[in-house]
Amino acid sequence: MLALKDRLFYKQAKYALILILLYSLLFSFFQMSMDWKAEKKNIEHQTWSTLHIIQNAATVAAYTLDRNLADQVVSGLMRTQNFYHAQISDDLGNLLARRDRAVEPLFHQWIIESILDGLTRKYDMTLLQEGRIVGELWVALDATVVLSNFIHRNLFLVTTVFISAFLLGLAMLLLFFLQTSQPLFLLIEQLASLEKSANEPNQLEFQSTSRSDEFGVLSRTFTALWHKRKVVENELAKSEAYFKAVLHQSSECMLLTDLNGRIHDCNEEACRLLNYDKASLLKLSLPQVDSLQPLERLKEWSQGEVKIFETQYVRRNGHVFPVEVRGNIVKLGKERFFLASVRDITQRKKDQEQMNFLAYYDALTSLPNRRFLNNHLDNVVELACEKGFIGALLFIDLDRFKAINDSMGHLVGDSLLVEVAKRILEPLSKTAVAARIGGDEFVVLLPELATTLAEAQEKVTELADVLLRSLERVFIIDGADLFISASIGISLFPLPDTNKMNILQRADTAMYQAKENGRNGYFFYHIEMQQQVNERVQIEHALRTGLENNEFYMVYQPQVNDLNETIGFEALLRWNSHELGVVSPDRFIPITEETGLINPLGLWVMKEAFTQLKAWQDMGIPACFQGVAINISPYQFSQEGFVQQVLEAVSTIGVDPRLIDLEITEGLLVKDIPLVTSKMQMLKDIGIRFSIDDFGTAYSSLRYLQHFPLDQLKIDQSFIRDLTDESSSQVIVNTIVSMANHMQLSVLAEGVETRREKNILLTLGCTRFQGYHFARPLDKEAATEYLYKNTPMLVQSPNH
Repeated sequence: MLALKDRLFYKQAKYALILILLYSLLFSFFQMSMDWKAEKKNIEHQTWSTLHIIQNAATVAAYTLDRNLADQVVSGLMRTQNFYHAQISDDLGNLLARRDRAVEPLFHQWIIESILDGLTRKYDMTLLQEGRIVGELWVALDATVVLSNFIHRNLFLVTTVFISAFLLGLAMLLLFFLQTSQPLFLLIEQLASLEKSANEPNQLEFQSTSRSDEFGVLSRTFTALWHKRKVVENELAKSEAYFKAVLHQSSECMLLTDLNGRIHDCNEEACRLLNYDKASLLKLSLPQVDSLQPLERLKEWSQGEVKIFETQYVRRNGHVFPVEVRGNIVKLGKERFFLASVRDITQRKKDQEQMNFLAYYDALTSLPNRRFLNNHLDNVVELACEKGFIGALLFIDLDRFKAINDSMGHLVGDSLLVEVAKRILEPLSKTAVAARIGGDEFVVLLPELATTLAEAQEKVTELADVLLRSLERVFIIDGADLFISASIGISLFPLPDTNKMNILQRADTAMYQAKENGRNGYFFYHIEMQQQVNERVQIEHALRTGLENNEFYMVYQPQVNDLNETIGFEALLRWNSHELGVVSPDRFIPITEETGLINPLGLWVMKEAFTQLKAWQDMGIPACFQGVAINISPYQFSQEGFVQQVLEAVSTIGVDPRLIDLEITEGLLVKDIPLVTSKMQMLKDIGIRFSIDDFGTAYSSLRYLQHFPLDQLKIDQSFIRDLTDESSSQVIVNTIVSMANHMQLSVLAEGVETRREKNILLTLGCTRFQGYHFARPLDKEAATEYLYKNTPMLVQSPNH
């Protein structure tokens, strides 16, 4: 309840009354001023009129020096009560008659004195007889008597005005209360009751709603706003209820934090995953759970989109484990929160680590394998060039290992290989790398031997001698004494035009020379490098005229299923140069990519393959035939107009895009994920399929693969080649097939050359094959014949 002095109607009436009083006071003073001017003139007029009436008598008394008459005149003047002093004197100044009366002071004498300022209070009349002065009449006004009527009249006026103003103020006070304060008070009481009420009503209506004045408008406006607020609150409550339901019913760990990292809510899975009860978890902040992500990153993400990242969370017992977080900024009310959907990826990390180990390390000896060596060798060569060091690669092949393996069994052979790996590692420095790249083939990589060629040759010779002597010593395997030796080929780097392929190839060549020299020895590769440089220049020059001279042609290698039905072809480019003769793709394809010639050449390959596919399409294709696979270079795919080139070729040639399978490499997928995905999806939308070629030879994250619109994985032939000898290759193939099945992708094995390889693949779940065991690459005429002779009857029309 508001105090009276704080109420609006009281303040309005108070200020209005003050203004009225001020106005009344000013008006009264103005009216009194005007009345005083008139009163002053009236007093002077009455005074002079009185004096003129007795003027003749006073003149006679003064002229005749009649004191009795003079006294009568003066007494008559004093009886009017307007004068307190009167006297008549002769012309010589002698007093003839005088009368005085005491003036009684009044309570308002100060008012009279202030008013008389400006009023003539003493009057002097000269008495004339026949034009000659005979005397003088002098009187003094009694202001108290003269002004009493004026003062009483004006006091009554002022009192009346002030009483009227006061009564008007009271009337305004009552009016303001009834018209303003009381409706406001009732409105406030209703609002206060809403504030105190535990349950707000569904409908709200004020008593003043029906009024047509401002209070009615205010009440109706507030009612409308209140109902809108209720609608918004209901929608917000539904949204929050839905959000809470999703949060708490999700099977994934869900955390809701503010942008300062404090945890506001979580679900049961979060408590289980982090090993906290809910009350304890809500007392924590995000940095106590995830120390790798700074809080500043939350504020950086506050305007962004959904973020997916990997980090490490900490359980209550201090155990750290990897997680994948899908984070998003959500708005609840007016506040922003960070909503994290967390998934434990411990098993996925283990699977990736296991797969990476199997892909890059030898399962038997735990040494790096050929793929690791290939990936590592380029970096070693580049680093040696930068630092000015000379390194070496030793290619080690065991002599007579096959005889021991065949005679004593694979278990003894495997045990021998493990012991050989240990002896190879013994004399190596920390910077050296030892790898097993085949059955009984090992490689030792020495990154930094020396700064001069002579010193490098001396050091690598010493190491080769140590290795030969070590491998000559007896091996005791399962109680049997075994003796072997080794042949070592040595290639030094960096030399002009060296790369990982020719360094390894040269060391391999040198190793065979060591075997020819009697085995149990080493041999340096000493051929001049300029020959290869000249060959590269010749190939590059011939490539620039190859398309114009129609030197390129296409061959097609069949792809079959487990029923030996032709399900497709891989289109392969061949080059018969007028200058160089038949040039292997391994020799000219890298050069086309380095020089940019791959773009026009790749477009020609695509159009040629589309044209041939259209010809088969017009002839009517078998039901099991799924199309033609075309290799796409990463350089060609990265060109801005690649998608448009494909779309134009499909439209111009009229080929069915569902019969096209574009093969890309793993390395392409991790360069620019959003751009690659966008290009693939545009082509996928018209029916074109995508396969990953040589899968398993490059690093690829399983998390990345799920983002791409893929259809098939092609297992690299290096895994197939080792299927019969290495159990690790079978494990890798089995892992790839299982992963592909989980991702709903088909799997095709490349380089299948024997029935045994096919049978192993079948047992591992792979039912699509390509390789010499089925057919070599065929020209288009032979491929056409193969297609229609090796497949069931045609069931699809040419317009398919």
